[in-house]
Amino acid sequence: MSPTLDLVNDCFRFVTGFFEIIKESAPHIYHSALPLSPRTSIVRGLYQSHGLPLTRIVHGMPTAWESSIAAMKSLSEIRAAVWSPCSGRIAVVCGKPKATIEILDAATLGRLTILHYPQGELGGTPCLVFSPAARFLTWSGDNPGDFISWDVQTGVVVSTIPSGKRGYTLDRSSVTYSECGTMFGASFRNGNTFSISIYSVHSHTCIVSHLVDGTALHKIWTRGEYLRFAATTSDSIKTWEVGFTPAHSPTEVGSLCPPDNVRHFSFHPTPSLLAFTNGQEVKVWDALGSKFLLESVRDEWPRRMSFSHDGSLFACGTRGPEFYLWKESPTGYTLHRKLVSSAKVSDPLISPCGQSIIAFGGSTIQLWRTTDSTTPPSAIPSQALQRGEKDLIVGFSPDKALVAVARMEDETITVLEPGLRSGVSRLIIDTGMKVHGVGVTGSTVVVVGDGHIVTWNLPVGGHDSTPRANINDSVRTTPFSHPPFSTLAPRPTTSVSPDLRHAAVVEHRQSGSHLHLYDVRTGGCLASVPMGLETSPWFSPDGREIWCVTDSGEVDLWEIIENGESVVTNLEHRGSPIHLPDGFPWQPPHGYSVTESRWVLNSSGKRLLWLPPNWRSDGWNRMWGGRLLALLDRKLPDAVILELEE
Repeated sequence: MSPTLDLVNDCFRFVTGFFEIIKESAPHIYHSALPLSPRTSIVRGLYQSHGLPLTRIVHGMPTAWESSIAAMKSLSEIRAAVWSPCSGRIAVVCGKPKATIEILDAATLGRLTILHYPQGELGGTPCLVFSPAARFLTWSGDNPGDFISWDVQTGVVVSTIPSGKRGYTLDRSSVTYSECGTMFGASFRNGNTFSISIYSVHSHTCIVSHLVDGTALHKIWTRGEYLRFAATTSDSIKTWEVGFTPAHSPTEVGSLCPPDNVRHFSFHPTPSLLAFTNGQEVKVWDALGSKFLLESVRDEWPRRMSFSHDGSLFACGTRGPEFYLWKESPTGYTLHRKLVSSAKVSDPLISPCGQSIIAFGGSTIQLWRTTDSTTPPSAIPSQALQRGEKDLIVGFSPDKALVAVARMEDETITVLEPGLRSGVSRLIIDTGMKVHGVGVTGSTVVVVGDGHIVTWNLPVGGHDSTPRANINDSVRTTPFSHPPFSTLAPRPTTSVSPDLRHAAVVEHRQSGSHLHLYDVRTGGCLASVPMGLETSPWFSPDGREIWCVTDSGEVDLWEIIENGESVVTNLEHRGSPIHLPDGFPWQPPHGYSVTESRWVLNSSGKRLLWLPPNWRSDGWNRMWGGRLLALLDRKLPDAVILELEE
C-alpha cells in the first residue's frame, strides 16, 4: 500500500472515529481526538505537537486503530437494528421497556434523529423496516397490536395501523414494503397457524389476510409487484407469491429440497441458498445446484447468519466477540475477513449495497467496511476480549502516587507511577497465581490470590527499563487459615485495606454470601459474617469500615471492631451510609464528574475529555483516585488510567 493511500485511510479513520466530537466541539480535535489517537496513527504523528490535552493517558493507550471504522455506544441496550434500502442510514431500537429508536448515519454512526414511541414503551421483540425511499420507518412488536410509522426526517408519527393479529407472533424480519411504498405485507404465527396480511399505508387498514400451509415461515420479501414468502413442509421449502391487493391468492412458484437433517437455517431466495450450523460447523447449501458452497469448522461455536442482498457475501457470528465474513468465488465461499467486536455481537447485518457490515451487542454497535481486503491491526485483539469477560482490578496507594493494575484471575500485575512523565511502569509482577485483589503503598504491593496472600517490596530509584518480579522475589507468602477459594463456587471478590493490614473477601455460595476479614501478615481469619446478596467489598479511606456494594448499587457498611490493643474482635453492621466521602472509589473528588453523554468535566464544568465508545462505562466501572480516573469496563483489553488537569 502506498504512503499516500495509507495517509488517506488513516485520515478516514480519524474523521469517522472522532466524528461525534468533531461535529460538537471543534477544539476537542486538539483536546481529545489527537491525544486519543492510537500510537501508530499517521495523523497523530503529523499533528501530535499541535495537541492541547487536558488529560494524560497514564495506562491503556491503544496501539492501533480498531478493525471497526466507527462505533456508537447507547445509554441502554440495543435490541434491534436495520439498514435503510439505500445503505445510508441505520435504525436501532435502544432500551427496554421504555425505548427509543435512533436513526444513525451509516458512515459515522452519528445520531441523526431520535424517534419516540407515543405510549412510552416498545414491547416485545422489535421488528423494523424502512419504506423503499427510506422516508418512513415502521415498527411493530412480537405480539403485534399496531404498526407505528414515523417520518424519518421530522421524527413525527405519521400513521398507526392496527395489525388485527393479537395473540400472533411477528418475527423481526417479517415485514416488507411494496416497491411503490403504499402497501406492506407481514407474516404471523399463532401456534401451528401461519398467515400473511397486507396493509394499506394510506387507509391505515388491513385489506386482506391469507392462511399459509406449512410447518414454518422463514422468509418474506418483495419481488416486482408481488410479495413472496418461503414456507417449510415436511420435506421441502416452497416459495409462494401473492399480490399486494385483495384480488390475488397465494400461488406456489417454486420448490427446493434442503440437505438431510436441516431444521434451523437462513434462507436467501435469489440465488436459492440455505445457510445452517451443525455444532461447530457452518455450511451454505446451493439448493439449485445441490452442492455445498461452504463447509467450515470454527473454533468458536457459530450462530447468527446473514447474506448480502445479492448473495455475494455471507456473515456468521459466534458466541463470543468474533464473527466471520465470506465472499463468493468460482469454487464457493472463501473467508474474506475475521472481524472482532468490542462486545459479544448479535446478528451481523450486511448493508444492501454490500460495502459495509454492522454488529451489535449490549449497548454498542460497530461498523466495518466489507471492501477492506485485510483486517487492520486491532486495538482490542480477540485474546484480550476473551479475557475481558473477567473484571479488571485497580488499587490506588493512599497518596494516589501509585496504581496497581490487573485482571481478575490473571497472573500478572503492573504497578504504575503516574508522576513519571516517561510513562515507565514501576514494576511488573508475575505472581504465579490467579489474582483476586491487590493493594499498594509507596514501598509495598500485596496480592490476594488462590489461597495465599503474597507481599513484594517495590524497587527504589529510577530504572532504564521496567523491572520484573516473580514469586521468588516476594518477601512473604502467607496461606489463608480458612481458604474461601473453592473451585465449586463462584470466585470471591476481594479488597485490601489502604494500610495493607487487612483483606476483605466476599465468598459467594449457593447458600448465600459471607464477608471474611483476614490479617494480611498471618493469613488468619479475624471475623466472618453472613450476607444476603452477592457484593463487592471496599475499605473506607481510613481502613476502619468495609463498604459492600451490590450489583444494584446498594451499599452496606460494616465497622471493624477492635479492642484497646488494636486487635480485631468483630464486624458490626451499621446499615447504609448516608453520605460517602470523596475517598469512596466511585465518588469523583474535587468536583470532577462524568456526564451521561460521556464527557469528563472539572469543577467549573469545563470539558476535559471526550470518552470514546469503547471506553464508556457506567459509574460502577469507574474508580477515582484523586486526579486519577480508572475505567474498568471488562470489555476493555486493559484498564485505562487517566490523569486529569489540576
